[in-house]
Amino acid sequence: MSPLANQDPLTQLNDIIAPTAPHWFPPAPIYWGLLLLIIALVCGIYFVVKNQMQQQKRLKLHLSKLQNLQQTDANFIVLNQLLKGCALSYFSRDEVASLHGESWFDFIQKYSVAPIFGNKQDFIQRLYQVDVQSVKKSEYSAAKNWIVALPKQIKKHNNKQVIKDV
Repeated sequence: MSPLANQDPLTQLNDIIAPTAPHWFPPAPIYWGLLLLIIALVCGIYFVVKNQMQQQKRLKLHLSKLQNLQQTDANFIVLNQLLKGCALSYFSRDEVASLHGESWFDFIQKYSVAPIFGNKQDFIQRLYQVDVQSVKKSEYSAAKNWIVALPKQIKKHNNKQVIKDV
């Protein structure tokens, strides 16, 4: 017999090589998906909060202008200009700027919670009277309610429009 045959075969084996620890990069696809989802959520929350803050800022601006008008005892024409400016900040210029008289009154009533400024004929007469005409406190409060409720009314009318289209 050969001398090699008598040797223990286990002595010829090398030591066990332990596997290296896996590297952290690249992560598994599920982690990439989670990362993208988190980024999308953060961006979405950012834009929603930014939009809300802009709406609050716009609302405060219009309400402060209304309060200034009330303190200076402005006439009805100036109050109407404030309401049109408020509407222009929510709607496109093509949609609102050309409205006057009856169409403007109908627009105000359309986006109002409760009817304001009396009837249509009185409103139109007050718009085009040159003499200085003071505004009643009830009209200031109605204008304030209209300004505050306008964003909600816009959403309400948009939802109705979507339902009609479907």
